[in-house]
Amino acid sequence: MLIKNVRLLAELSDGCKADHGFVRVEDGKITEVSVEELLPLAEEEVFDAAGKTLLPGLIDLHTHITLLGGVGENSKNEPMQLLIDAAAQAKRYLKYGFTTIRDCGSYERAATYVRNMIRMGLCEGPNLIACGNTLASSATMKEGYLLDGELGFTVGARKEAAYGADFIKIYASGSAYNPTGVPLNPIMTREEIRAAVDTARVNGLYVAAHCHADKAVRACIECGVRTIEHATYISDATTDLLLATENCYLVPTLACTDVSQTDPVERKFWLERLTPMRKNMCRAIQRAYRAGAMIGFGTDCAPGQPQYANGVEFRFRAEDAGMAPIEVLKQATVYNAAIAGIEEKTGCIKAGLDADLVLVDGNPDENMEVMYHLPFAVWKAGKRVAQ
Repeated sequence: MLIKNVRLLAELSDGCKADHGFVRVEDGKITEVSVEELLPLAEEEVFDAAGKTLLPGLIDLHTHITLLGGVGENSKNEPMQLLIDAAAQAKRYLKYGFTTIRDCGSYERAATYVRNMIRMGLCEGPNLIACGNTLASSATMKEGYLLDGELGFTVGARKEAAYGADFIKIYASGSAYNPTGVPLNPIMTREEIRAAVDTARVNGLYVAAHCHADKAVRACIECGVRTIEHATYISDATTDLLLATENCYLVPTLACTDVSQTDPVERKFWLERLTPMRKNMCRAIQRAYRAGAMIGFGTDCAPGQPQYANGVEFRFRAEDAGMAPIEVLKQATVYNAAIAGIEEKTGCIKAGLDADLVLVDGNPDENMEVMYHLPFAVWKAGKRVAQ
């Protein structure tokens, strides 16, 4: 396939900048990216982009194909139906341009099995990075999360690795979405965090940590956690520590603080709980952003929720956190690929990488509002999968 007359952004196309460029795709891979005209090969499909902007496939580093939007809630005790529901949800990410997602915890490890099905070609969906079950202490009061002490987290991490996890996810502080949770409270000891990190490393994996509380963030950084999810109350001093620490990255999730509930009482509760968290998260991550940190892009939302339909993560980062549109686009592509360790596969429009591509109508590097709408076309490994 030859995509012609396409707008290319240098920051996302390995330095190639063009208003009317050309991208050639063969056998699911990008083979040529050019500012000069490429002539069609014999019987080659030609797609005229009419000057629209081509982006690498988007990457969401923090989502859940079950849990969010009620997906799997009614089928979590029916394994086969849960698998069907999870697979159907995974496919929905494609129409929003997300060709790679990292599932940060699913009912009954559903994401791990859906990942395997997608790789085998049994169902359609994004490249899926899965952690299996989330590891958390008994402070969460959730069935299945009863892990405590070094041994508990060692066994938990070993078990998820044995089930085929791509990384290990831990809960280091209280949850905002548990109405009785206290986000400012750490709920794991350093010994427990180190046990999870050490066990993950032995198995060639890394740890991602749910962290709102500054003390929890600092402990995770010092204990070798790779990605700090949310980082809501990270202090300036802890931000400086993170900036000085190799292979440790922030993955803020602003979209999940957008309140969509309509019931007056419920809406009031969540507005009072989540709005201050978003304001603090924006303030906190600005220090890292201004220092040039490689910040990840996560949403903690999913298709079927208004936050995905309206591109809220893009909006909040640009409008509330004051990030330049091109930087937000890099976070959702180039940076995320590097953070997840998949930069040799996807995340950039570059010869040799998978042809995961998103065509949008407009100039999102100049106007972030372009990303508040569905893309014009989406390709995964060279196959058109949306629009």
